[in-house]
Amino acid sequence: MKKLTVLITTYHEAFVVRGGGEYELLSIADGLRQCGIIADIYGPYSRPLEFYDVVLHFSVHGGGLSLLRQIKQAGKPVVLWPNLWADGLDDAAVNAIREHVALADYVTFKSGAEMRNFLSLVDVPEARIVKCKAVADMSHLKPVPRALFPELYGVRDYALWIGLIEPRKNQRSIIDPLRQRGIPLVLVGKYRDRAYYESCRKAGGSDVMFIDSLPQRSEILRSAFQNALFYAELSLEPAGLSALDAGLSGCRLLLSDSEWSREHFLEHAEYVDPRAADDIAAGIDRVLGRSARNAALSSHVSEYCFPNAMVPLVNVLRRAAE
Repeated sequence: MKKLTVLITTYHEAFVVRGGGEYELLSIADGLRQCGIIADIYGPYSRPLEFYDVVLHFSVHGGGLSLLRQIKQAGKPVVLWPNLWADGLDDAAVNAIREHVALADYVTFKSGAEMRNFLSLVDVPEARIVKCKAVADMSHLKPVPRALFPELYGVRDYALWIGLIEPRKNQRSIIDPLRQRGIPLVLVGKYRDRAYYESCRKAGGSDVMFIDSLPQRSEILRSAFQNALFYAELSLEPAGLSALDAGLSGCRLLLSDSEWSREHFLEHAEYVDPRAADDIAAGIDRVLGRSARNAALSSHVSEYCFPNAMVPLVNVLRRAAE
């Protein structure tokens, strides 16, 4: 059987400041390769368009439309991975989303929550909807033999949060409740909004450690999860892949109370209103009352790992290429 060839595209400025979406794109590309598919990310070193059977386009950001139009004009089938939580979008953004959908042969959704949110804004014909899964990195199931992260960074008994530092991620919300309990916070991620980043620095003082990035799939990242008191992500949109990675490691979870969170973690996490300081404080106390390592959580989240979680995406790519 001929190997399926997939070109992965996105909007042009996506990698100017890398966040969870960009990590997810790279992770999906690697997962497709593990499934025996030739998967290239569009750029100077990708092959000519005619080489590929199908295009997988990440995001519905308007900056990718001109490329997507040319791809469709060339007769290539397109599978769209929207990676969007629609909230407060203006007319121009909604129209760009509609055009992405019109250009796509199939539209994939990683969860029921994401699908319902998207369809509340833009119609997609039922025959073109495909339900997939978020794909976590199974390396986080592997224990780290020593406390590498605490030894290297000189911090212990900390809360961990990974992601771009920006208002929608809402990192500022947890700083005061943690300081009141004497719990250090480790924030791993770059920023797009400097004013918000500086407000977090000012509020956190010496009790918050800022780290630009940790290498994906590295022992030090796994150590950061495995030695944290708990992992927090109190964003105003669904949490990213890092919450799944934390769950795989067995790390206790404190998350925004949302349809997405409960769909993925069931009773295995503590949920709070990310806008309510009192609820966040109570949630911290509850999560610290849970068992330090949760094997049931790890087992549950493992259904989002390679290779099984890739099957729906691989199937729709093959279907589109037929």
